[in-house]
Amino acid sequence: MVRVSRYTRRLAALAAATFLGAATPALAQFAPDPSADPALVARGEYIAKAADCMPCHTGDKSKPFAGGLALNTPFGAIYSPNITSDRTTGIGQWTYDQFVNAVRNGIRKDGAYLYPAMPFDAYTEISDDDMKALWAYARAIPPIPNTPPANQLEFPFNIRLGMLAWRELFFDQGRFHPTAGKSDAWNRGAYLVNALGHCGDCHTPRNLMGATKAKAAFLGADIDGFWAPDIDTASLKKTWTPETLANFFATGSAPGKTSVFGPMAEVIHDSLSKLTADDRTALVTYLFDAPPPADKPAVQKASPLSADVYARASKLYIDNCAVCHMDKGAGRTDTIPALAGNPAVIAAEPYNVIMAVLGGLPAGGTYGAMPSFAGRLDDQQIADLANYVRTSWGNTAAPNVTSSMVAAWRATAHVPDYGTQAASAFTCPDVGGAPGSDGPDAKAVAALSSMMAGGQRSIPMMVDAYKAASGSAGSGTIVDALTAAYCPVVAKSNAPDWQKTAELRRFTLQAAMEVSRRTISGPVDSQPIAWALPVGPGLVLKEPASLADKLACPADDGKAVPTDLSAGAAKLLTGVKPPMQGAAIASAATTLYQQNPKARPSDVANALIASYCRIVTGVKTSVAEQNALLNQFAGQAVQTLQLLPPRKTVVEAAPAATPAAPAKKK
Repeated sequence: MVRVSRYTRRLAALAAATFLGAATPALAQFAPDPSADPALVARGEYIAKAADCMPCHTGDKSKPFAGGLALNTPFGAIYSPNITSDRTTGIGQWTYDQFVNAVRNGIRKDGAYLYPAMPFDAYTEISDDDMKALWAYARAIPPIPNTPPANQLEFPFNIRLGMLAWRELFFDQGRFHPTAGKSDAWNRGAYLVNALGHCGDCHTPRNLMGATKAKAAFLGADIDGFWAPDIDTASLKKTWTPETLANFFATGSAPGKTSVFGPMAEVIHDSLSKLTADDRTALVTYLFDAPPPADKPAVQKASPLSADVYARASKLYIDNCAVCHMDKGAGRTDTIPALAGNPAVIAAEPYNVIMAVLGGLPAGGTYGAMPSFAGRLDDQQIADLANYVRTSWGNTAAPNVTSSMVAAWRATAHVPDYGTQAASAFTCPDVGGAPGSDGPDAKAVAALSSMMAGGQRSIPMMVDAYKAASGSAGSGTIVDALTAAYCPVVAKSNAPDWQKTAELRRFTLQAAMEVSRRTISGPVDSQPIAWALPVGPGLVLKEPASLADKLACPADDGKAVPTDLSAGAAKLLTGVKPPMQGAAIASAATTLYQQNPKARPSDVANALIASYCRIVTGVKTSVAEQNALLNQFAGQAVQTLQLLPPRKTVVEAAPAATPAAPAKKK
């Protein structure tokens, strides 16, 4: 049985080059803590031995932990760093948080990624108490000045940003959690094997990206000229007993069976033989009852997406988004918004994500502009990508984006933004643009344009008319057709250019909503009344699917509408008696919008709709008439907000980013 510590040591050296790197100026000078708890330091020393730290960071045995161990890889030489308390060449100026971030998260002091050779994917499970003890011991290691040689990795292996893909696909950050129903000894053994001991790093084969193969856990691997044998439960039970294996860990010998040799001897000598008898028993307890390996990495196993969709979507994220939004959707502080936990990403309806990917986002606040991916990704790719960001990294939104839904919204991304040259000249946009897609039927578009010029504005009717005239048509083509037909009608009006642009955008959003509604089952929104839905930095109106027996207004509890907007809307509508005239509705919507410059237009509209709903329910008339009053109010309020010039600062966050040099985003 050979667990190759030399390989583990050299792999750790590969990451160690990233783990510490050259010393950099620190916020505070390191000074040994005379008040350090001797018991805590002693516990940290024990943990360091269980984790086999010293051999990885020792090139010269007379200088333990001072680094300099060479790893001659096919890509060039790498040297392990100095992790003594030396303030110039070691980690004497590190903080606890920097130490934890390197050991647990694979991110070194300067923010660069560690190579996966450093077993941070195992060390991420180390408990808080053990990490504090390990830090106390690290600070107590006597300083030894030693600067290892510079790494000699060849391009492109010297570029750490390439670690984005590996981390996104294979690294699952998190602490160790005991398994219910198992004994204390079994759980202790699981912690020692999988976290501190990182046994799988040598005894599990790796894929082409250097990640261990989850399905082949503990099945053995060819390492550094030695074979690290299979140590899965079935194999161990064939040739070992718990007693003989525990004795082997303590002495390196199994009488009548084998004696340790090669690099495994270092593991026995420097690590396993130093463990307590109880811990060696725990190791054996777990190894003789280890669970069967999963058939996929933990990060994929936790996803609701199917394996093939996950594979496609994760690659799309890595290729298009990760350079700016980083692995795990973490973003960059103050420059690029995080996607993990982002309210715009995990909203009940996915239109914000779709529109950000299709249309990009303008610059605003501390964030720079985000480009459109409409010409780069097709409808299915955007659907996969949107579902991926909505369900990854702890996001629990429904993966409810379909290619048809994306197609329905694609045309809206091609209406020129207010303030651009195209909008100033009011050049009708080239709608569509999905890679490989065909444009609308020219004759059917001309017929629709004539209908619109004659005053027809019913979007549902025009959708049906285009489908009847052109035969079968995809969702995106239908919206493209309606936009193309309406654009010349808007262009002939006497409205200012910015208002023409806003009107065309309003129309395409409504068309997209109508077509999108037909691609999914169930209500578009949980509200049973007319309701505004956010779409990127804009909004659209969702009308109720049917009338209820009683008009159901949302509760004024801050859940449906922010409380400050609700109070502002109630104040503006004080004393109003339905029906409210269009000009008065437009004035109220504009006033509330201007009073709340950071509010989403959809929230402004819904605050007014909810307040007016409570007024309407007091009108003694039929439910149908109450709905009519509310729908008329909602339509006017939403249209007013759609036609206002965009804010200079965009409040929605971006779910994707350009693969080019990172730019500030919002």
